Amino acid sequence: LAVATYTLPWLAKEDLRGAVYDVQTYLQLARIEAVSRNRDCRFVLDTNTRRLSVLDANGTLANLTDDLLLYETDLPDTVSFARPDSGSAVTLSNPSGTIFQTVFGDDGIVSSGTGIVAMLGGTSFTRIAVFGAGGIQVQRWNGTTWMAGS
Repeated sequence: LAVATYTLPWLAKEDLRGAVYDVQTYLQLARIEAVSRNRDCRFVLDTNTRRLSVLDANGTLANLTDDLLLYETDLPDTVSFARPDSGSAVTLSNPSGTIFQTVFGDDGIVSSGTGIVAMLGGTSFTRIAVFGAGGIQVQRWNGTTWMAGS
């Protein structure tokens, strides 16, 4: 029992590390695909189903039904969307309900959806910040403030 009690927070923290890697990777994939395809691509996060997707907007940014799915994965159940300070855990563009997105233009710059994705695994908080120029920064909560680095 003592082993199980100790390992559960550790496993959740490791799941968080993997989830942060997945979000960061999928954001970068969306940017790379937008540049290489020479058209808008989306990073999409559904906080309800915990699914990450990269979609080619197929030349019609306003029409979501014709998007081409390029990559998709699910985040572990042990990771939740939360932050220790005030504000929303996900502040990317919110086209509907639990769907959040960042859209990268063909130049790799974010055309909509700058913001953060903050996650909790065990007792650790990490957030991924997306900037207008297309850059991404991973920050961890040290108990009082966000610090750069994973």
